[in-house]
Amino acid sequence: MGYDAGALAVAELRFREGIWDAAPSDAIEELEIRKRWFGPVFATICAGLPEASVMNAVQGAAEPGAVAEGHLARAVEWMRTREVDYLVQVVSERPQSVAAEAWLRERGYERGPTMRRYVRPVSGPRAGAVPAVEVRELTAAETEGMSLIFAEAVGISDLATVPLLGLPALEGWHCYAAYLDGYEVACGAMLIDGGIAVLGLDATTPRARHHGCHLALIRRRLADAAAAGCRTVLAESCEAPADRAGAGRNFQRSDFREAGRSVGWRRPGLRG
Repeated sequence: MGYDAGALAVAELRFREGIWDAAPSDAIEELEIRKRWFGPVFATICAGLPEASVMNAVQGAAEPGAVAEGHLARAVEWMRTREVDYLVQVVSERPQSVAAEAWLRERGYERGPTMRRYVRPVSGPRAGAVPAVEVRELTAAETEGMSLIFAEAVGISDLATVPLLGLPALEGWHCYAAYLDGYEVACGAMLIDGGIAVLGLDATTPRARHHGCHLALIRRRLADAAAAGCRTVLAESCEAPADRAGAGRNFQRSDFREAGRSVGWRRPGLRG
């Protein structure tokens, strides 16, 4: 399928930034949350959770000018001012992906966790519901359960999910929960930006896996993206651990096609 890779990259970075914009002011101070743009490169630091590389990351390393104009170098130097474990994400098939990987490899960085990226057009009939699974859109006052589900599924501190609490209050953001037998057991989010819907923050509690919760969340968001007039949908899933790899199969069952990968690079000796 044809799609604007540059527009997808911009929307994906806005998705990342939005999560930080939702963080309450007291959490920003308590956890020492900081964010900064270096040209097209977006860097985030959470000094209060130094081992949580999901919170300490450099995004956009393969965007135009990131390496050639020194933006990646300045972002990494800024990250090194704090003693945190961090990942530098390099998205394949972007203008400076090869240059970014070479730059990182020369400085001793090693390939770490990989995310598969998926894309599909918003076209055709809306997907149907999954029997026995109810999906609801959440308000800002209803996201505590979502944050706890995500923390449990990903294996991170509950504190790391504090920024999720205010997401529904931000423009373009939608958060969802899936219910089995009346219990909230899975979650997902969507950012609608310039005709592109970015799906993320998908998680299911271990006891509720293999019941179609993630598939139901995908279908609901596809329907809402179509209703909002979106043209393209972007999503991603972890390759590991193995119990989370099924997310990719659900995207493929929902007519997504793989659109490259995002590899997290880390310096040797880092824990995250």
